[in-house]
Amino acid sequence: MLKRELYLKKLEMYTGRDVCKIITGVRRSGKTTLIRQFIDEIRETGVPEENIIYINFEGLIYNYFTSTEALRDMLVEFVHGTSGHCYIFLDEAEGIEGWAKACAEMMNLFDCDVYVSSSNSSLFYEGFQKDLGYRYVKIDVYPLIFSEFVELAALIPELSEKGPEELFDIYLRRGAFPAVYFMEEEAAGSWLRDLYGSIILKDVVQCNRLRDTSHIDKISGYIMQNLGEIYSPKGLRDFIKDQGITISVDTVYSVLDALCGSGLVYRVPRYDIKNDKELETQEKYYVCDAALLNAVLGGEEAKRRCVMENVLYTELLTRGFKVYIGKQGRYNIDFMAVKSEDRTYLNCCEYLNSNEAIRTEFNPLVKIRDNYFKMVLSMDEETKVNKGGIINFPLIKFLLEG
Repeated sequence: MLKRELYLKKLEMYTGRDVCKIITGVRRSGKTTLIRQFIDEIRETGVPEENIIYINFEGLIYNYFTSTEALRDMLVEFVHGTSGHCYIFLDEAEGIEGWAKACAEMMNLFDCDVYVSSSNSSLFYEGFQKDLGYRYVKIDVYPLIFSEFVELAALIPELSEKGPEELFDIYLRRGAFPAVYFMEEEAAGSWLRDLYGSIILKDVVQCNRLRDTSHIDKISGYIMQNLGEIYSPKGLRDFIKDQGITISVDTVYSVLDALCGSGLVYRVPRYDIKNDKELETQEKYYVCDAALLNAVLGGEEAKRRCVMENVLYTELLTRGFKVYIGKQGRYNIDFMAVKSEDRTYLNCCEYLNSNEAIRTEFNPLVKIRDNYFKMVLSMDEETKVNKGGIINFPLIKFLLEG
């Protein structure tokens, strides 16, 4: 089993701190596996088994604990059977009304660490921060980035001897969910379609109490067919209208919010670099795993460049960057990645095999008049262009080495 060291280190960092650790991520991204790996690490430090409380609320045993009082009473009973510091893990707790009140009470009354996970944004009900006394940290878990997939591939006999370039092609095609690599490719496509349906039903429709669902597949399909393109909710509304379904722009916004809240879709805002401000319109959207496109769209493959952008975007999120589309005058930059006070500007393409391709990728970066780092990531195996210190760099090497 692949150990997700990046996330384990984050959990270790906050262990012992008086904050609720909230683990979020799209369904099947590995949250439960991560929690179990972390519990194994705790056990190895000598923590008694009775001091570790793990509850999965998707299981039949506990899914009827839906109120603050029921959760609190159950946890108090568990803790009374322990001695010393204890660890409480509440997996998929979004169905519990007022879960934050119960968690805050446990942290106030007992010597414990509390960890909560969820597959959708309904966990973050209005006022949850106040109920927790603003004592929480959010840890987002994403499907496998490429470097993690390479580690996983080393554990799978039929993949273990393949080189980075061949593995990258497999990763673009089969995707970032670990489960697909332990089944036949045809079965994996069926599994992805079922996963998509489960996310739409449980994490988009049910948790947002959406009544009219006729347009949801149309909107998510449009996002997948226009991966990485800039458009507005109004333009999306007009597209849906052309399909014979009349909806309002407000409804489009609501569905987009629900899709993003499920972790299925990521919204990327634009940033006006020259005027140094975030823009409110004309975003891009990506998906949690580009392999869903092939499975859901019925074999209609997305453009390779778009899938590469999707992979790079998820990589930047996983590394802890806040990511924007950069706008510099009439030019767009694929990604402006921000961390603390630092910025990095990145364009992404397949190959720089013509003067036109070089101009397309480098000119927008050259126009930016600041001193932050700028680079073009491509499938070229080595640096072949240098324009005033702005170079191209192998994408695969960037994904593997950071």
